[in-house]
Amino acid sequence: MANLTAERRNRMAQILISEGSIRASEMAEKFDVSTETIRKDIIALEEKGIAEKSFGGAIARVSAVETPVDERALVHAAEKNAIATAALEHIPAHATLFLDTGSTTSAIARQLTLREGLTVFTNSMEVATILSDSSNEVFLIGGRVRKSSRALVGSWGIERLLGLHAELAFLGSDGFQLEKGPTSVSHEEAGIKSFMQQSAQATYVVADTSKLHSPAPFAYAAWKEIAGVISAGDEYKALEEALRGKVQLLCATEQET
Repeated sequence: MANLTAERRNRMAQILISEGSIRASEMAEKFDVSTETIRKDIIALEEKGIAEKSFGGAIARVSAVETPVDERALVHAAEKNAIATAALEHIPAHATLFLDTGSTTSAIARQLTLREGLTVFTNSMEVATILSDSSNEVFLIGGRVRKSSRALVGSWGIERLLGLHAELAFLGSDGFQLEKGPTSVSHEEAGIKSFMQQSAQATYVVADTSKLHSPAPFAYAAWKEIAGVISAGDEYKALEEALRGKVQLLCATEQET
């Protein structure tokens, strides 16, 4: 019995890491045990630092402090610049677009300084600063400052988004839940991303291929709601296989696909 319990909990931990969350009712059905047994399993996983209890189940615990945006910009910088270049090919003249926070969207903002006549809505203090001297109209969506990412989050920003519409949204991602969609480590940032996606005609996720191995707890859109994922990196082939049949993957480099 002890071996069965350990095996079940190990499998639940794998699902948590892969999917970002679990529901007690689904796990009870999957393992043919009671929901009370699953709740005990969740408590055990929580004590190990793997899970965090949530309503009806659990979410994966983010084990490390989120890396500040300045440090993230130095990681996979070449890939992010390639992604930014590819993203600009999808932006027509005089377009209105959403850019959220993140090192990859900041790379897009730097390249947008060479463009003019665009209208950009963002919740990123860094993106707004980069574009402030450009020949584009820039609107900073309000809210509480989240220090690690310099994002503005919360109900103020969501209220502004409810009255906005854009042709395009370019959204960063902390990772992928392969069966669900792109994800964020922050519930509040996921909320802003979700409303940007809903308020745009087409949404592109911009993320390097390392995000394949970085599932975060909070999915902000389903793959069917995304026009495409623009990516680059050494693991492009693996990402292409993982996302096959779920969403269009757009290569940001000259590598063969």
